[in-house]
Amino acid sequence: MEKLLQWSIANSQGDKEAMARVGQPDPKLLQQLFGGGGPDDPTLMKESMAVIVNPEVDVETKLVAFDNFEMLIENLDNANNIENLKLWGPLLEFLDQTDEEELRAAALSIIGTAVQNNLNSQNNFMKYDTGLRSLIALASDKTKPFDVRTKAFYALSNLIRNHEDISEKFFKLNGLDCIAPVLSDATVKPKLKMRAIALLTAYLTSVKISESLINVLREDGVVESTIDCLSSETDLNIIDRVLSFLSQLISSGIKFNEQEMRLLNEGYKHIEPLKERLNEDDYLAVKYVLE
Repeated sequence: MEKLLQWSIANSQGDKEAMARVGQPDPKLLQQLFGGGGPDDPTLMKESMAVIVNPEVDVETKLVAFDNFEMLIENLDNANNIENLKLWGPLLEFLDQTDEEELRAAALSIIGTAVQNNLNSQNNFMKYDTGLRSLIALASDKTKPFDVRTKAFYALSNLIRNHEDISEKFFKLNGLDCIAPVLSDATVKPKLKMRAIALLTAYLTSVKISESLINVLREDGVVESTIDCLSSETDLNIIDRVLSFLSQLISSGIKFNEQEMRLLNEGYKHIEPLKERLNEDDYLAVKYVLE
């Protein structure tokens, strides 16, 4: 690439001596960069997946192929083409059938990106029976590496957000059970807690927030462990996400019980000095409840 840049500068300046020193760049590279009829995106997706599933290819090369695939499917049409090209099947195999956790994390990242704000890809993913169950299992598994669990939560959040049917299936598979253990674990890194709270708020975008639902969350320990983050956490992003969750409950008319109010009061005292750096609307919603 550096050689191509030097050649391009010399060529634009008409410096024949410099062009001679650099030499002619690779014609194939020129063709790829300047649109000389190279492979289209579906072909590149298939080629990337061929590398990913090839048992003779080393892990590092597969990770590069995963990165290339993910860049392609950031485009909505390409994400929808995962199903058309029959690539969901081989991709999902990496959730359960690999000893390389880096590859598992890469597959999870692609899933999360593909289904993000994409109804077609959300529905396509759900055509595969074990997919949702595998995501929940990976998010819940404390023995899995940090990157695998964070990517599993990322994929789950994007999969269920604003999708009532998938959220219902997530609930029936006890998906909510993976949240409280993360929030109540003092050894968990902030990013994983953020992902857990993001999953919780994503779920609430797709369901009616009712007293019966909140009672389920109470039984799972989700409500208390989330409120307790106001007292135990210093990460502003986590605190903001907790306030957003509480604001969702408040705007839906949910009343906090005595224990929850006690925790809210303690948490409010902890975050009050930070109020200028927090989401004002959510902060004031919690303050109003406590007055």
